[in-house]
Amino acid sequence: MNICKTKLAGFLAALIVMTLMPGPALADSDALVSVDWLAANIDEPNVVVLDVGAFFHYEKKHIPGAVKAFGPWQTVNEKYQGYMMPQVDALVAMIRGYGVNQDSLVVLYDEGVTVDDTAKSARALWTLHALGHDRAAILDGGLAAWEQAGKPVTAAPVFPTAGNFTGQLVASKLATVEEVKTKIGSKDVVLVDTRLPEEDFGHEKKSYIKRYGHLPGSLLWPASAMTNAGEEFSPSFLREGEELEEMAVGVGIPADRDVEIIAYSNRGMQAALAYYVLHDLLGYRNVKLFDGSLLVAAADESVLMERNSWGFVER
Repeated sequence: MNICKTKLAGFLAALIVMTLMPGPALADSDALVSVDWLAANIDEPNVVVLDVGAFFHYEKKHIPGAVKAFGPWQTVNEKYQGYMMPQVDALVAMIRGYGVNQDSLVVLYDEGVTVDDTAKSARALWTLHALGHDRAAILDGGLAAWEQAGKPVTAAPVFPTAGNFTGQLVASKLATVEEVKTKIGSKDVVLVDTRLPEEDFGHEKKSYIKRYGHLPGSLLWPASAMTNAGEEFSPSFLREGEELEEMAVGVGIPADRDVEIIAYSNRGMQAALAYYVLHDLLGYRNVKLFDGSLLVAAADESVLMERNSWGFVER
């Protein structure tokens, strides 16, 4: 069986275990909080709520007390490629300005309508982890779930007092293009592609990605399958922990919680959702995000890529 058929079979096998009934995930993790939990704890002095959705949405309505955050939290690298992690000093100053202290529990939320919304929160959470701040959680279902539950919203902006947050880069959270090049083909490293199947197989690509295909040997687990966004008009709730576990098995991720995993996508946004699911909900301890992902890798001809597109390869 060729790699294209193998990936498709694995992905379809994983989908068999998915249910169609929407509802909050029941994963046993402190990194996922419900609307009810946040409503009961939002006034606790060490809880900081950060809205990572679009600015114009925040201006219209947001959770009372939430700080608008993580606008310019991705930047260009020295090659002028975007969606990279900013310099540590700039990030630390930014996060401190949101009122975050060293002991703060940071609760992140987004619009909560699509899987891409949830990926925004996941990318922000990964950024905090990459700076050594593990006290971070995502509001399951985001603002959509908050409103669906009848909780109050406001248009009043919040201007917090600067916190005492400090951070240093945790290198084990981030994979660079040079590192990825050396680990392609390694039996000790699992690469996870979180894009759509047609992108992974090489039949389609985003206009800003220079080449078709995927990193050789990578497993396909689309981020779009990790939440039940839109099913029966559901907000973007994370799937049940048991479902996510079965899907991980279905796509071929080893059961060994110490295995090294590198997640990638087009720009590193949806890959952050895989990082969150694997690290925070399923307990894998050695998960990295490929910062820049294929935006960087596909532009570097020295990075190997494979293409399987059902005979539609241009010749």
